[in-house]
Amino acid sequence: MSAPTLSHARRDVGTVVVVLLVLGLLATMVAVAMGVTPQESKSSTIVFSVAAPYQPSPVVQQPVPTAVAAPVADVPAPEGNWTAERGVEIARRALQWLNWPYSFGAGNESGPTYGVAVDYASRNDGRVRGFDCSGLVLYAVGPWLRLVHDAATQYTEAGTVHPALSQLQPGDLLFWSRDGTINGIGHVAIYVGSGDVVEAPDSGAYIKVVPINQVEAGRIGVTRPLT
Repeated sequence: MSAPTLSHARRDVGTVVVVLLVLGLLATMVAVAMGVTPQESKSSTIVFSVAAPYQPSPVVQQPVPTAVAAPVADVPAPEGNWTAERGVEIARRALQWLNWPYSFGAGNESGPTYGVAVDYASRNDGRVRGFDCSGLVLYAVGPWLRLVHDAATQYTEAGTVHPALSQLQPGDLLFWSRDGTINGIGHVAIYVGSGDVVEAPDSGAYIKVVPINQVEAGRIGVTRPLT
């Protein structure tokens, strides 16, 4: 049998390239049919999202709650390590720190820490002992789960159940994303009931309770922690 010629080799390579192109085209067609584009995969988009006001409502002074609202009617059954009672405890742990200062990169499972300066707004945070938004979550869920100090990572790391806003329970985590993707998440707050969240907003501000629609613009995703 004679050795393969150069023309044969080129023909074989060309055949392989054509096959790969056809397979890629078929994969794209299937993805489009399933409603998933190459730029929007299931792993990168938040499971549930709703548009938040791009011009958040004027801030109205809210009374500081003395207790977390009770779980709403039709409380779901326990899931994973989550129970309605544990969700209430998560919210209560966050409320312990009302009026403490925001500090970028600050806060952990043990309580407040000093932050770090990363830009002009946070220039003083290295001398401010408090929490940032994801640091407050670290403390709130600390007795049951250790999380990464990053809001975008916490969306998937904190739990696998992502309820709609109409199904919120105290202790649920709400995330704001600039573009509806997980990587676009820049803020997290903790639901305390009655349409309110407790949040650590930004440098120079203090931990406070505000209505969901007064937090910030973007799209909202929800994670039920410990699920």
